Amino acid sequence: MPLYSEALYRSVVLVDVARFTDARRTFHDQVAVHRSLTQLLEQAFDESGIEWGSCDVEDRGDGKIILVPPDVPQVRLADHLGHRLLAGLRRHNAVHSDAAAMQLRVALHAGHVRLSSNGKVSPAINFAARILDAPDAKAWLAQTRSALALIASEEFFRDVIQHEAAEPESFQQISVVVKETSAVAWLRLLGAAIRVSEPEPEEVLELLPPGVLEELRDPLDELVVSQLPTLLHRAAGPGVPPPPPGSTPWGVLEHLADVNAGPDGFPPALAFVELLARQVGDRAVRTKLEGWSSAQARRLQLDAELAEFRAAHADPVVADTRLHLMIVIQHDGIDPELFVLSHWRQDDPEEWPPARGRSRTVRVHEIERHVDELVVEAERAWRGHSGAVALEVVLPRALLNLPVHQWHKEHDSGIPRPLCMDYPIVVRSLERMMSDHWHRVWNLRWQMMREDPRSAEVHYASTANPDSPHAIEAALGQQPQCAAIVLAAAPSREPSRGDQLMSALRAGLPAVFWHRTDAEPERVREIVERLVEEGGLGELPTRTQAVRRDAHLDSPARFDVKVVQELVVMWDDPARLVNPEELAG
Repeated sequence: MPLYSEALYRSVVLVDVARFTDARRTFHDQVAVHRSLTQLLEQAFDESGIEWGSCDVEDRGDGKIILVPPDVPQVRLADHLGHRLLAGLRRHNAVHSDAAAMQLRVALHAGHVRLSSNGKVSPAINFAARILDAPDAKAWLAQTRSALALIASEEFFRDVIQHEAAEPESFQQISVVVKETSAVAWLRLLGAAIRVSEPEPEEVLELLPPGVLEELRDPLDELVVSQLPTLLHRAAGPGVPPPPPGSTPWGVLEHLADVNAGPDGFPPALAFVELLARQVGDRAVRTKLEGWSSAQARRLQLDAELAEFRAAHADPVVADTRLHLMIVIQHDGIDPELFVLSHWRQDDPEEWPPARGRSRTVRVHEIERHVDELVVEAERAWRGHSGAVALEVVLPRALLNLPVHQWHKEHDSGIPRPLCMDYPIVVRSLERMMSDHWHRVWNLRWQMMREDPRSAEVHYASTANPDSPHAIEAALGQQPQCAAIVLAAAPSREPSRGDQLMSALRAGLPAVFWHRTDAEPERVREIVERLVEEGGLGELPTRTQAVRRDAHLDSPARFDVKVVQELVVMWDDPARLVNPEELAG
């Protein structure tokens, strides 16, 4: 059995030769590329102040996995390595044939890595491989024919490049949709076009010549329209930052005017105008917007692309849709005193999963403040959203009794505000999300509940009998209409014989209630029964929020305030899952 080293936090560099197996490359061309790649990397790392001999390097034929020693400043990778690699590429391409010319993609990330005689074990390496294969990075490298694409993870960009590098503005955000991973990364292209056998385009058309944009100033400057953040997201993707606060549709269009088209060649400005046309009620304004985008598409020779876009976005964005902020809190896995916070913020109601946001490692007393930061960031992104929003906290079993429903936001104001004032707050089970063998029954129970929420039943559990460990499972099996359970006591950190929470998860119940401090079962039952009486199990998180909010009133509340404040609601929607690899990482 292999012995594993202690996990160390390392900078991770993955390198890949673009189109290494291109049919134009002969065997001798591939040998020349492979030989030059090793020499090029050795020299570039040494010249960047990163001793090549101190790095752990794994050869992948058309690329390398490089682990940088922990004591090497990460900013050297951001500031120096790219330029030294570019110099080496230029030297190589100047003396080799077209078929042996090189373009490189280089991923920059960091994380904990364990080494063994059988290789490396690290979610950080897995994630770096995903961003290295990002279709947007490949498309931009091919389209611009640059020599080098540096692709930094969101975490590496935020922690290193944005604060320490000399030219953070030279990076642009891209989406990463690879296998089951959905995230964002930051791309920088370096080097003039290398020699390729493809023909040069015959003509380059200016995107929006002077005066063309001004044609829309009058109809858009005073236009009031809902869902601007969603329209911007659908037009430009997650890589474009939101416009300044208070922007009108005209301000958003100006914001997009200088944003280049993505790999599909369709400009975000045209996409935004088309989406905006679906959203306005004034027929004259809609006709003007559609006529403008049609004229620009003809000028840019994008008539077919415009027709395809219109077919794919025929309906307006519904105003009363709900957006979700999902926060996952896990133990670090190495240091028992640390916790990893990851988050997925939904900016488009039709998009799930959204790109994963930057993760952070914190101590237990810092969790609430970091959740506060994520909530405030989400509110900034959602400022033009007119529908509802919700907060979900995904927890492993050992953390399920964190008092998330009592947390506050806006601590920096000096007068923090309870989260329950603004959001339905629920917890979710990390174990269930990662256990796909539980998902079939989970989906069945959820579908039954959503189709007829008033007929869905609630099971009120009694104290478990140790002589009948499967009694509750048998009872739930006899209740096909059951979608929720009230546990007799708060779940323990570890499952035990006859465990009620484990039985509920295995039975697929999407809703689970319990009281953190084990209040009298009659009082807990009174609250749950009243919640269910008001509308069945449908929209239960919203009604629970109202009860929690009422507990802060001066006038007497409907229920025992202490019982309400400690009531935990697990509300698990099987339609909102994220990639297990990202959860594990």
